[in-house]
Amino acid sequence: MNDLASADANIQTALLEVISEGVSGGLLVYDKNDQIVFASQHLLSLLPVPKGFLAPGTRLRDFLGAVYDSGGRFVADSTSPRRMLSREDWVAEQIATLWKERADTLERRGTDRWLSFTKRRLPSGYGVSVIRDVSDHKKREEQWRADMERVQITEEVLDHLPFPITVKDRNSTFVAVNKAASRFLGLPVEAVLGHKGSDIHSAKLEKRLDGINRQLFDTGEPVQLADRVTRPDGPDAIIIANKYRIGKPGRYYIVTAMEDITALVGTGDDGREPVLSKDRLQMMEAAFGRHERDMRTDPARDIAEVAGRKVLMVSADAQVEAEASNILATLRLDTSSVSTAAELRLFLKFVKDSRIRMDLIVIDVASDAECMEIARQHDIPTLAVNGLEMMQELASNVVHLLQQKPAEAAENMPEEDWQIDTGVNADGPVIDILVAEDNEVNQIVFSQILEGFGYRYAIAADGEEAVRMWRELSPRLILMDVTLPKLNGFEASARIRSLETIDGSIPIIGVLAHPFDRDRDECFAAGMNDVILKPISPEALEAVFQAYLDIPVKRSYA
Repeated sequence: MNDLASADANIQTALLEVISEGVSGGLLVYDKNDQIVFASQHLLSLLPVPKGFLAPGTRLRDFLGAVYDSGGRFVADSTSPRRMLSREDWVAEQIATLWKERADTLERRGTDRWLSFTKRRLPSGYGVSVIRDVSDHKKREEQWRADMERVQITEEVLDHLPFPITVKDRNSTFVAVNKAASRFLGLPVEAVLGHKGSDIHSAKLEKRLDGINRQLFDTGEPVQLADRVTRPDGPDAIIIANKYRIGKPGRYYIVTAMEDITALVGTGDDGREPVLSKDRLQMMEAAFGRHERDMRTDPARDIAEVAGRKVLMVSADAQVEAEASNILATLRLDTSSVSTAAELRLFLKFVKDSRIRMDLIVIDVASDAECMEIARQHDIPTLAVNGLEMMQELASNVVHLLQQKPAEAAENMPEEDWQIDTGVNADGPVIDILVAEDNEVNQIVFSQILEGFGYRYAIAADGEEAVRMWRELSPRLILMDVTLPKLNGFEASARIRSLETIDGSIPIIGVLAHPFDRDRDECFAAGMNDVILKPISPEALEAVFQAYLDIPVKRSYA
């Protein structure tokens, strides 16, 4: 009988240890006489007490006294002034909290360690305390607050700038506007945000701006415009508008900064010479007219016409080669690259022997002069580019040359894989990380962390968009929020798994707001590889990337 009782006690102790591991914290059970019934071994890593004070039968008063003596007394996270308590007073105060029906406190040890205490007194008189280390959670909260402060500071700076600034997404929807722009448009900020340009501008103006914005999205080349507009309150104004593309592939935005130069032009009625003559203004408006005529071509149609054409990049500069490859990839061209004249000669011999048609060779002017002669010998159209001017000129020049040379009939051409190594494979990853997240604040946090890591990324705002962008951009890893519109994260993950040509080929990491077991189980049932909890921290993402991408990250987020 005693053996059976001993076995039952051992089983109970083992079960309580399992519970302690399950709650990821230390577990302390005590009776109505304030004596310890069970104390998990995990408590030793949380509280600096000798192991002997965790033994069953130890008085809580002795256990708490050992905590106090070892320097483990706590400072509550409250706004009340800190009180210096004697040993007896502190022990008595702690025992008093243990007799409350329920108590939840967050207490600090040292400068950067926080412990969570959950205390319950059961009707039977037994008490249970669960103690967890929540230092990482507190650090994530602080990081999130810092990120939010940066966002608020940025918004405040933009609002106090004296000239109008607007930000549009690819759907021509206003996603940001400062107070000066609100005054310029004659509308409150709330009437602009979330609305399309067609809701604000006249149909004629919006059609003109839409063509300019679409080309800017495709090429990334900054645009400066001069125009005469009518203010909401009546008088005409002359403005200079500077447009820029910002963001990453899959998540570009157009920023427009406007400057009213009406006062600089003047009318001449006051006898003073205008700073900017009317002739100069007419020249600027003419330049705008030329730019507008250039926009009459449809960028989407241009890309469709040149997509799949074969282009070779020649550059000994790795950075120039990488930039060129990225630009050519946006045109959906079939690209490869070489770095020396010897490599170019061998490459073109292989192309000729394999009867593969080459449409264009792009040569960095800093390359060996022999490269240009080799290209001419093979009678292949050649474009020489200056690496420093590549971002502004490469895309438009390549499209222009390829449109002049229509693609030849390919029925006699073998369908062979001619690429060597571009670093940008048409069938390989276009981006590193796809983030499926509909909350704008969380999108900002993800963006700041991933940009700090140096990853290429895109953000999908709903589940259907996440599936579409997965197919189009071939990311290396997906961070999937589970509470998405249209398709939730579980449905989007299951859809991706059903469409994969190789089962489980892309890691999908579920992003949960709460650590509920049912959510974790549903994530794994939908085909996800792992889960992480909000709020997101750089450390949490770094661990995921190292585990599933097996590459180091750049710690420029610090």
